[in-house]
Amino acid sequence: MGKNSSVISSSSWTLGVKFIERGVSLAVYIMLARFLSVEEFGVVAFAMLFLEFITVFTSSGVKDFILTRKEVSSSFIDTCTYSVIFISIVISSIFYLVMDFFFIDKSEMMKDVFQVLLFLPAISSFNIVQTALLQRSYNFKNLSLRNLVSTIIAGLSSMYCAYDGYGAWALVLYQYCKVIIDTIILQILVKYRPNFHFSLRYFKECYKFSLPLLFSEIMNFWSTRMMDLFVSVIHGAPSLAILNIARKFSRLVQQLSLTALRPVVLSYASKSENKSQSFAKFIAYVTFTIAPVLIAIGVYAEFYVTPIFGDQWAPAVIIIELLSYTAIAQCLSWYFGLILIAQSKNILLFKLNVIFTLTFFIVGVGSYKLSFENYVAIQVVLINIISFYKVFFVVKKKYIEFKCFMEFILPAVFSCLIFIIFALIFREVITNNHNSSSFITVSLVVLSSVISFLISAAVTMSFFKSFRAEIINIISKVSLKFRKSN
Repeated sequence: MGKNSSVISSSSWTLGVKFIERGVSLAVYIMLARFLSVEEFGVVAFAMLFLEFITVFTSSGVKDFILTRKEVSSSFIDTCTYSVIFISIVISSIFYLVMDFFFIDKSEMMKDVFQVLLFLPAISSFNIVQTALLQRSYNFKNLSLRNLVSTIIAGLSSMYCAYDGYGAWALVLYQYCKVIIDTIILQILVKYRPNFHFSLRYFKECYKFSLPLLFSEIMNFWSTRMMDLFVSVIHGAPSLAILNIARKFSRLVQQLSLTALRPVVLSYASKSENKSQSFAKFIAYVTFTIAPVLIAIGVYAEFYVTPIFGDQWAPAVIIIELLSYTAIAQCLSWYFGLILIAQSKNILLFKLNVIFTLTFFIVGVGSYKLSFENYVAIQVVLINIISFYKVFFVVKKKYIEFKCFMEFILPAVFSCLIFIIFALIFREVITNNHNSSSFITVSLVVLSSVISFLISAAVTMSFFKSFRAEIINIISKVSLKFRKSN
């Protein structure tokens, strides 16, 4: 009971602060989308794509190694710290030297933005180990408060700059303010100062664990960003901007929930006596609650895109609708990597991600003659195939037992299918009465989504008694925790 309550508390803090953090980021994003042209927005999106790739090198592997290690020492932490800082500086320097190759045909604005952002990974590397130490001790509350403070300060500063006409540079300011404030607060919370300790043994252990995982994360990054790369190269910056807008709300939901819960899932499930059941429950919970949100984003896209982002982004509607077809599959396979990590199958994870990335690359190359919309449609089909294969793989290998799949995951999928039916019905109703103001229409969309979810949840729990008992148990624990906090 104590551990389950701790999981709920940790998850609540993590989700709560991510909600506020992404809310501020979304406000900045919307202002930029309204102030910038489609071409200018695509320029910024392209520069950010490569920055995200650089951060993969500094944030992958080492943090998971610290989280999954049973015991840590001062020498071990010092070794990890110096390793991460060194790698960050080296990777940033390499990208600076080869930057002209990537931006040879790009605008000066894109090059300038990327050049300024290149310093960011080196600065953020200072807080990677400190963050892992707080996650390791389940100190998600302090992590959440740190994120809250840095996000509000950075968000207010960047929104003022966006309003004052700084455009893309407002987003650059946001990134730097947040990282610097994060680093300062983490130093205060952890009270860790590296000493001059460096253990070659720990270094070898760390990178024996981390390198396969790092390569796997690189493969995973490009498998998920392959669409961005091909769109920018083949269809140009404006199409990349449209794709970026189209994925904004779905990525926001994923970051608030699926990604935010990643350290919680890894910390608890990897130490659970029944890993199969723990992972099955986490997958079922996120599919049951998050997939309907992702589905609704696509079903009701025509009603909210232009009122929020502006009329220039109307072409994003069809892309949002296409991408929503991956909602269920992505929720089911989101923690595929964590399942293999918990089983110490890092090499296997790397090999599989190589195969998946090559598949995306080959299909992307073969689709270069297709229109932008048709290319996205092909990618949607491929994402579903690979995601469902991941689920099949972990069940076949018994990393998730078939019994756990049937008891927890299947009801969640069933609920999503019921949700789709009612969401489509409500969309037709709203479409036939689409003479109201934008505010009323968006309100009807939210209300329709909530009603569809409640109906699908009720139908699912009436058919699956074990799942109903599990959901009621979770609600009871959350209610108890809420009453105690008050």
